[in-house]
Amino acid sequence: MVLKELISLWHDDSALADIFKEFDNMLILAKEMFQMVSSEISEGKISESIGPALREKDIELNKLQRRIRRDSVTHITVQGTGDLVFCMQLMSLTKDAERIGDYCKNIHEIISKIEGKLKGDPIFPDLIDMKNKMLIWFDQTKRAFDRADRDLAIATREEAYLHEKECDRQVWALSANNQGRNAVGVAMLIRFFKRITAHLGNICTSVVMPIDKLDYFTKPDGSLGSDED
Repeated sequence: MVLKELISLWHDDSALADIFKEFDNMLILAKEMFQMVSSEISEGKISESIGPALREKDIELNKLQRRIRRDSVTHITVQGTGDLVFCMQLMSLTKDAERIGDYCKNIHEIISKIEGKLKGDPIFPDLIDMKNKMLIWFDQTKRAFDRADRDLAIATREEAYLHEKECDRQVWALSANNQGRNAVGVAMLIRFFKRITAHLGNICTSVVMPIDKLDYFTKPDGSLGSDED
């Protein structure tokens, strides 16, 4: 059983509807945080106002995660175990959204160490292309989840998987050839890109996979993979 059955309750007068909306808010907050650090990447330097704003949104993201856990347990206690699988699945997804917030803070920290140098790095155009694609995947992931759009979820997960492989290629190229002027900082930045992309992909799998295969997906070669591959 996949999340599609649960999402059908989204607009119903159901106790689960509010919990779903809370997770939707987590996705919105996570994207807002990535938009903030994206602007810093484009500028090649940090903004004094973004650091505090990131921390504030991260606190809100963490509160939403705890609220979803609490509300899910309350729902099961009051309504019984009929929605147990759905609530377990949703609680698992909150970790993906929460981790994105942490990685956005990490990106902000990295940029603070190499600001003023990033724009001149040979790999800078690739970083811009990567973060622009990821902003699109934030929207696609949310849309796939909200609408239980299986085709969009599969397409986004496939794109995310290829992006993860490209991140690995870039990191190993930096390590092997010492490309760029800020190889360590840029390599760390790309690794956080990969982790954010992987967590978006995990959320997409909830639309397609049953709970025992959550975070797993069908790779382009037809085999079953995860973000650890």
